[in-house]
Amino acid sequence: MAQPVKNITVRGITFTGNARTFMKTREPLLRSDWTIYRGGAVLVEGAENSAVTNCFFDAVGGNAIFINNYNRHVRADSNLIYLAGASGIAFVGNPDAVRSPAFEYNAFVPYTEMDMTPGPKSEDYPKDCSASDNLIQFSGEIEKQSAGVQISIAAKIRVAHNTIHNVPRAGINVSEGTFGGHLIERNDVYNTVLETGDHGAFNSWGRDRFWHPNRRAMDSATINNLALTQLDITGTTIIRENRFRCDHGWDIDLDDGSSYYDIYDNVCLNGGLKLREGFFRRVHHNLMINNTFHPHVWFANSNDEFTANVVTTDYKPIQVKSWGKK
Repeated sequence: MAQPVKNITVRGITFTGNARTFMKTREPLLRSDWTIYRGGAVLVEGAENSAVTNCFFDAVGGNAIFINNYNRHVRADSNLIYLAGASGIAFVGNPDAVRSPAFEYNAFVPYTEMDMTPGPKSEDYPKDCSASDNLIQFSGEIEKQSAGVQISIAAKIRVAHNTIHNVPRAGINVSEGTFGGHLIERNDVYNTVLETGDHGAFNSWGRDRFWHPNRRAMDSATINNLALTQLDITGTTIIRENRFRCDHGWDIDLDDGSSYYDIYDNVCLNGGLKLREGFFRRVHHNLMINNTFHPHVWFANSNDEFTANVVTTDYKPIQVKSWGKK
């Protein structure tokens, strides 16, 4: 961070024959069943105003492009990524940049011991970076817990104009709300969740600082202090003008407390849209073909809005006692 490399462009190179990394995926992501290997055919760390562009990643053994820890204004664009062993493009920050981090789904930091300072603890994470105009095909050939584009502990990542298809899990995955503010637009994502389940073409989970595996504890805490839901999130994530299809889950799946999203002008071709738990989500002007809206176990004070959407079957709520703001 103190001495970033600047203005580096990697262009027009074919990468192939890289070693597999599936036995090296030992580092857990925040409050998740995911583990990762911080590496790829191209590893970018400590860079500013740099790019990986017009390259061909041909059956690399692990991640194709891994944008790791501190990076600013780094682009991965116009690449062909074919049969990557793990994720196509990953933006992953340092967990040391997160206040009161916890790992594994059932782990938590007690509210009485939690750092209540909003925002990141350091700048050691990707911010204002992008993945655009990439063709990502058949990624996750070896490592199934992967994504076409993966985002974790990052802020203001733009994912735009990509075609992503034939993947074992999500085409685009956002892990937790640290630190949000992403823009997901004009992507075509289909043939997803082919080898797993309980997931979506676009998938996210929250499990931010306010998250607690005991729902009653989380209900009580957020009713008493709604500001807890904003501790890690620095901006609303926008999902707009995409075409998503998932035949083995949801087209758009916001899971486990995913919060502060604005979702509009998307075409969902088969799996519908799910909102589980979470706060302050606006879903409007979307078209859901062959499916509908799936609200799951909402908070009484979620402030969610679902308006002006076209659905083609009845809503499918699960344990929804309060229908949000609108």
